[in-house]
Amino acid sequence: MASANDFLNELKGANSRLDGVNTRLDAITTRIDGTNTRLDTVNTKLDALKAATDAVRAAVEQVDKTLQWGFFELITLGIYTNQALAQNAKQNDTMICILEHISQNTCSLLNESHLQTGLQTNINKNTTLLADLYAATHADAALTRERMEELRKQIEVCCPPRLPDPVCGYAPCDKPDHLGDPPKVDPRPPGEHQGPN
Repeated sequence: MASANDFLNELKGANSRLDGVNTRLDAITTRIDGTNTRLDTVNTKLDALKAATDAVRAAVEQVDKTLQWGFFELITLGIYTNQALAQNAKQNDTMICILEHISQNTCSLLNESHLQTGLQTNINKNTTLLADLYAATHADAALTRERMEELRKQIEVCCPPRLPDPVCGYAPCDKPDHLGDPPKVDPRPPGEHQGPN
């Protein structure tokens, strides 16, 4: 049978072992506290990294919106520019057509003018000669002619003679429709503000 002393020694041994377990538990608790501190530091750094990543994502989305807006505006202006160039080409065709009319008419007028000048010079010379000869030989007819000329002038005052139709008839060239004003573009991308009022 065990004595009280043996029992006391066993109790002291058990207490000693419990102290060792407590010491080891304290060491584990310290390690866990250190690990928790390191995990808190890692969580803090992860939170900071997430905030930075969110800021970068927001900036990239803003750049994407700005680029999409800019490309849309450029495409809109490019389409109008192409339409304006096509319109300009049509207007140039119209101007060339009109210049062809002017050139052809000018050449015809110069040719006719040259021919008519020679003919009118000869007619004037011959008419003057004939009028002088006729007046010299037929004075009474010359006097009658002058009276008839006076009457003709009076009649033409109230009833002028019909003029001949013009030789040249102008045919207008085709001209393009008005293109319209260029599109309105916003000078600022979406999301930009003008600043303080």
